[in-house]
Amino acid sequence: MPGFSHPHGLVSPELSRRSILQLGGGVALLLATGCAAGTKAGGSGTPAASAAPGGSAAPAASALRIAVGSYLSSWDQDFVGFDLTALMLYKNVFPYMVDYGVTSVGDGRILDTEAIAPTFAESFEPDADNKVWTLKLRKGVKFAGGNEMTAKDVKWSKDRAFAAKANVAGIYRLIGLTRADQVEVVDDYTVTFTQAFPSALTRQIQAISLYVFDSEEAKKHATGDDPWAKEWFAKNPPTGGYFNVEKAVQGQEILLTANTGYPGTDGAKSAEIRLTVVPAASNQRLQLQNGDIDIAFGIGQRDIKDLKTTPGIKVISAPSNNQVAIQMSVTTAPFDDPAVRRALAHAVPYEQIIANVYGGDARPARSVVPLDMPGYSETGYPYAYDVAKAKETLAGAGKTSVTSELVFQTDSEEQQQIAVLVQSEARKAGIELKLTPLDPATLAERREKKNVPLQITVGQLWVNDVEYMLGTSFTKGASLNYSNYVNDEIEKIFEDSHTVVDEAERAKLWLRVQEILAGDVPWVVVCQPNFNLPVREEVAGWVQPMDGLARLRYLSLAG
Repeated sequence: MPGFSHPHGLVSPELSRRSILQLGGGVALLLATGCAAGTKAGGSGTPAASAAPGGSAAPAASALRIAVGSYLSSWDQDFVGFDLTALMLYKNVFPYMVDYGVTSVGDGRILDTEAIAPTFAESFEPDADNKVWTLKLRKGVKFAGGNEMTAKDVKWSKDRAFAAKANVAGIYRLIGLTRADQVEVVDDYTVTFTQAFPSALTRQIQAISLYVFDSEEAKKHATGDDPWAKEWFAKNPPTGGYFNVEKAVQGQEILLTANTGYPGTDGAKSAEIRLTVVPAASNQRLQLQNGDIDIAFGIGQRDIKDLKTTPGIKVISAPSNNQVAIQMSVTTAPFDDPAVRRALAHAVPYEQIIANVYGGDARPARSVVPLDMPGYSETGYPYAYDVAKAKETLAGAGKTSVTSELVFQTDSEEQQQIAVLVQSEARKAGIELKLTPLDPATLAERREKKNVPLQITVGQLWVNDVEYMLGTSFTKGASLNYSNYVNDEIEKIFEDSHTVVDEAERAKLWLRVQEILAGDVPWVVVCQPNFNLPVREEVAGWVQPMDGLARLRYLSLAG
């Protein structure tokens, strides 16, 4: 699950709210559950989707063909770990009660994390104290097997999540939901969620957590040893989302068909989407060029650059909150000295990296808070490329030269190019860097031991909020805090922010956070590269997902 994967797939119920936040994003797990070959939606031959009660336009008839790098590890969202193919599919085949809206940024469209609205639900609103949230379901919405989606399905799904003590149970603690009895059925179409405290994160947390299983179907497959049908759900796709899974062949392909029963107005634009597993990027490129696929989810920057001039292909470039940074260990010499950290921040050739590594497809960033995240302020990172300033800052610390290693992922051409450019310019300022490429396993081992003085990091947060960012990256023990950074005032702000719901008050907290980080500078903030996706020219409708998980319902083939 986005933002709270755990090394063993489970989250201890004893973990504190802070601990849950600190699990976010960085810990990976693939559940080796596998899926049955030739699986049909709904398991035992469930029928096609029901007639549409809503106002969605009829989807286009042309089938869309997508290449993905791997097959998903499980269909059970309550237990899956860091599996991007699975997580992306879940967003399209599970019925989520609320989801992000869409907004325009420049020439692109992105998910709007500040506009979370009902989708399969009719409404989701709080009481005056922002503690009791009422979910009202639409009447007449059905799963593929014909069962109507009602309040009992929501209750069963959340009971299952709490019993699992896994993904959703972990993330719900952030908003004061820790027990199944806090989720109550009011009537057939109404459910309440009674939080222990109000939280500004409620809508965002529910946007990634409030999905629903067909409980009537599930009970047919439950046993005394497996009361929540865990084994069955691992092998059988859910139904009732924007798409139903018409066919799934283990390790090969998945066929999605539009759920014409979706009750909203933004249903699937394509009637059929075929996802084919193509592990090698070179094969994805060849198939795209030959017109055998329409979209390739797995081609690197170098191939993408070449494909920009290939007839019949276009590269969709959209703003992204993917962030490139260099984390400096504040507990390891020479970066335990803030002046050395500031000197390096002045020695990094930001514009050169954007031009040479990303071909201009990146945005300069002026804060550790990502662009497009509420609370972003350019006061957060007052550093620009200036070698003279870097030398002056280093001299101010009583040093004329320092040495360190710079670690990056050995399989990342992008990170290697950045490392070479930084090494060249830092040397001019008296900072000598030894480049150390590491394979993912060795890098993870060294991160665990906290003995990396300087490392390039690339990634995006799955909840677009500064409170979440602090919990994952800038507080004591946070999973992505490779800098080993701790600041007492930031620790207090983080704790205080849990119950601050007023946006203006939160904005004040985030401004102060950025002022502190600007002075302490635990990270060099390099840039935010745009998302680039090579597709056939006929592909239309791409919406950039701020959580990194593609919403396939917007995609179609023009003409």
